[in-house]
Amino acid sequence: MLQALKAAFWLRLPIAGLGAMPLNVVTLACFGVLGFGNHGFWPLGLGLETIYLTVLATNPRFQRYARGAAALQQAGDLESRWPPLIAQLQPDGRGAVESLREQCRRVEALWRAQDASSAGLLEQNLRALRDLQWLYLKLLIARQHVTGARIEADAAKVRADLSSLVRELASPALSPAARESKAATLAILRKRAEHVEHRAQTAQEISSDLARIEAQVQLVLDNATLGERPPEIAASLDIASAVLDAGSFGASASEIARIDAAYAEATAVTTPPAGRNAVPQ
Repeated sequence: MLQALKAAFWLRLPIAGLGAMPLNVVTLACFGVLGFGNHGFWPLGLGLETIYLTVLATNPRFQRYARGAAALQQAGDLESRWPPLIAQLQPDGRGAVESLREQCRRVEALWRAQDASSAGLLEQNLRALRDLQWLYLKLLIARQHVTGARIEADAAKVRADLSSLVRELASPALSPAARESKAATLAILRKRAEHVEHRAQTAQEISSDLARIEAQVQLVLDNATLGERPPEIAASLDIASAVLDAGSFGASASEIARIDAAYAEATAVTTPPAGRNAVPQ
């Protein structure tokens, strides 16, 4: 309720030649000034303000709009929490993120300059671009977590130990106790080898998804540069979900989970039910 009251009080409406103006605040200021000439304007203004806030803040549709606006603001603020995650990447990863973000900034500038789509579609596409950038960052973090010199060295050692142990078990000179112990060790190494293979497969899938996002953003930029009407791009985000679990991000998992949850909440409250609008008309 307080959220809706605040949104109603500061609600901005478009005025030709002036842009979005907080008409409620402007109206209150006018009543305040008029009240110095005739005190009757003050209780009149207070009464009208009370009616306005009560009617609008108790309207379920406006309450949904207020929650959505607050969630969008929170989602925008979440980008300030990206830099520490980006800083954890290797230089090539940081460069890749910045390159993609620069392309997205160019797309947004072109879209706004062309004014080629409705405000609703523009906002939806900007959220899609943000989601693409966030997914790209998560993929880079996941790839770094499952690759790297240390992990490659560990994988090579597992393979070498496995081959050596297989040769040792082939020797007829082993005692039964030694053979049993080495067989148990072999089972462990084979399990570790499966994990190594899974990491390699995951890294390959992540690289493929990174390339797909890069191609998607480049296509959007090409279309915007040519002045074409922006298509709806949100449907292109359903990729890489199979590999992006909590175990893919190492020490960054908890922070990524919190940001993901906040984005999910923003999406939930800003997506209108079928056939209905989420903002007041």
